This record gives sequence, C-alpha cells and structure tokens, in this order.
Amino acid sequence: MATSGSGKRGTGRVTLDALQALGPARLARLVLAQAERDAIFARAVRMELAAKDDSGALAHEIDKRLKTIRRSRGFVEWDKVGPLARELDQLRETILGPLAQTSLSQAVDCMKLLLSLAEPVFERSDDSSGSLGTVFRQGGEDLGGLWARADVPDVEQLAGDILTLIEGDGYGVFDDLPDAASPALGQTGRAALRRMLLERQAGLTGPERRQFDYKVGWLLPKLADLDGDVDAYIATVDPDRRNTLVNAQVAARLIAQGRAAEALDWIDAPVERSHNERELADLKLRAFEALGRRDDVQAQRKAIFDRWLDAQALREWLRALPDFEDVAAERQALDQAMAYDRATSALAFLVAWPDLKRASKLTRERLEGLEARAYDILRPAAEALSQTDPGGATLLYRRLVAGVLDRASSKYYPYAARDFAAATDLADRIAGDVDVVPHDDWLADLRKVHGRKIGFWNQVAGKFG
Repeated sequence: MATSGSGKRGTGRVTLDALQALGPARLARLVLAQAERDAIFARAVRMELAAKDDSGALAHEIDKRLKTIRRSRGFVEWDKVGPLARELDQLRETILGPLAQTSLSQAVDCMKLLLSLAEPVFERSDDSSGSLGTVFRQGGEDLGGLWARADVPDVEQLAGDILTLIEGDGYGVFDDLPDAASPALGQTGRAALRRMLLERQAGLTGPERRQFDYKVGWLLPKLADLDGDVDAYIATVDPDRRNTLVNAQVAARLIAQGRAAEALDWIDAPVERSHNERELADLKLRAFEALGRRDDVQAQRKAIFDRWLDAQALREWLRALPDFEDVAAERQALDQAMAYDRATSALAFLVAWPDLKRASKLTRERLEGLEARAYDILRPAAEALSQTDPGGATLLYRRLVAGVLDRASSKYYPYAARDFAAATDLADRIAGDVDVVPHDDWLADLRKVHGRKIGFWNQVAGKFG
C-alpha cells in the first residue's frame, strides 16, 4: 500500500535551470538517445557540434545538407511538408545565428544556397499549408539583412545579384528582399539597381518583356518608395490615370510629400468606374486639410457622411459648425440616417452613435430590410436595445433566428439557438407591444415552418434542458 508523503513533489517542468541541474553527462545521454530517434534533431546536434569547432566546419555541414535536399526528387505530400519546412527553417536560423556570428560572408553564401532550393522544393511539394513559402520568404528577408550587416565592397555587384535573384523568382520568395537589403545598397546601389532593371527591360520585347515585367516590374515603384521619390513612382504608372487604385496610391504619396494640390488631380481623374470610392474620398479630405481649404473640408466631411454614414466624419463636421448650429444639424443628420437606403448600415450607425430611440424606430419600421446574415450588426443592436426596448430587441433576435432557419444553415444552429434563448428571456417584457407577436404564437409558427430542423431544436433543448 502506498503511503502519502508530506514532501513537496517536483513539478517536472522543463526549464533552463532544471536542465542545467541534470548535469552535462545526463543531458548528453538524453541528447544522444533523442538523436538516434529523430534524424532532424540529429542533424541539428551535428550543426551545433560543427559550430563549436569553427565556422568552416559549420558552413560545410550546412552546404552538404542543403545540396542533399536539392538533389532529392521524391514528391512531398501535404502531410509530410511539415518536417521538411521545420528542417529548412532550422537551417535558416543556424545560418542567421551561429554562422553569421563567425562569418557573414559564409552566411550570405549559405543563405543564397538555401534560397536556390525554393523552386525545386516547391515543384516537388504540396505546400497548401504555406509553411514552405513562409520559410523561404523569411530567408529572402534574412538575406537582405545579412547583406546590410556585412561590409559590401561593391554595391553595383550587389544590385546585380538582387536583380538576378528577383528575376528568377517565380514564387515571391524575394518580395521582402529590397526593403531588407536597402541599407546595404544605399542610394547609389538603388540607383544602380534601377538602371540595370531599365536596361534589361529595354532589351526585351513580346512575351519575354511581359514575363519580365510580371516578375520584376514591381521593383521600380518599390525602389522609388525606398528613395522617397514620388516622381520616380509616378513614372512607373499609367500616365492616363485610368486605374483608380493606382491613382489613390499616387495621391497618398503626394500628400505625404506636401504636394496635396497635385494629389487632387489624381483623385479627381475621370474614370469609367471606381472600385475604391471611399479611399479616394478620404484622400480628398486629407488633401483639403493639408491645403487649409476649410469650406471644402467641411463639404467633404458631409459628403462622406451622406454616402457612407461615417460617424467620425459627422462628428468632425458638427464640431466645426458655428456655435448653436450643431444641435439642429445633428438632429437633421440622424433623421437622414433613418432614411438611408441600406437599413442595416443605418442601424449600425444609430446604435454606435448612439441613438437607441431612432435605432428602435428603424428596427420596427424597416425590419424586413435588415440583412438577417448581418450577425455582427443585428446581435449587438439587439443587446443594446434589450434594456430600453425589449420589443425591438426581440424582433432583431427573431430576425436572426429566422435567417438561419430559412437557409437551413446547420453550422449556424448553435448561434440561432443562442438568439432564440435571448428572445425567450425577453418574452415576459413584450406583453402589450403591438408590433411584436407574443412569444408563444411566434414559437408555434416557428415549429410549424421549421419543425423538421431537428438539429436546431436539439440545440434549443440543450439551452433549456
């Protein structure tokens, strides 16, 4: 029979102090045993042992392993990608850490070798999880950081290396390389990279030119941003200003450079259709503010509110009105919100403002216009109204329940059951509310229409069981 002791038992937690307390001999046996069971762990141990000797031995171990991976030909299924990604990441960290601490030049060479594996590894792997892509993209950024830490004697050569890497990149591995390598390039190196890119571009035609622009074209505006040169950025875009997304990007940069008047020309460029009206409207407001055009600022704030029921724009507009005009103006704006063409957006605005009286009125008058799938709006609105207007809150909860059941969306039954329970909790407080069907009558109708949706009713039973 076991006896209970009064001594304090160890927690068994693995901490640095606990491991050090085991002593080197015992730890060595544990490491050796694990290395015999885990090939990736064994390779990590060999790397550590090589790092203990000298950088040349460590670089040799890394080089040998990377070349072995590159020679591999077997396809890596999605459920086997994890170990490969972990090993590559382990190699990346070893290059960035121990190897770089002793030899930056060897670290640069090994990181470039690791990144050269991207294409062959991607082509023989199912990286649907994105884990391999994450490792290689981080490696691309790390390479730039290593160059920035190293004393690069020839920025022209570095610029050429970067262009070669990006031109051969079909997987976005080097998307973050220009930012990371920018300190190493400096303005001279960035200018050299831009010149090389333009020369290479000018020498290509047809499909080759299109392929080059697809892979490398993004580098020109990136270099312009790194130099803070908005004119160089503008030189890379459509001069006819037909793309509103690009127009917005140019305008934002012009405003940041104190050239708001020019930004307005890009914002107001005539286009057939805009997919980013709100972004352009906000930029226009920023431009007017930068130019000190007070009347235009006020008009733009009101226009933004009128179009999108933006609460911040309305508050700023009201705040800038002359004394004693803001109260009547606010009342008029809130009445305007009541008539907004999208009832769900209007409800969200009124609850957030807050004006729960108008929110209640809108709920009752425009219930059918409220989007039953707008859980993120209707549910908080119901919660907000539950104290002051239980009838209005009940209508919203019922709308949410009906929306799920009408679509027979079984994965949302738990949420519908929760809304059903919330409506039930309010049942005693809606008596006499002429706009709200009594709870028992609503429940009877619900069972009549949706009685066969057993999954939902089981969820309800669980709430009240």
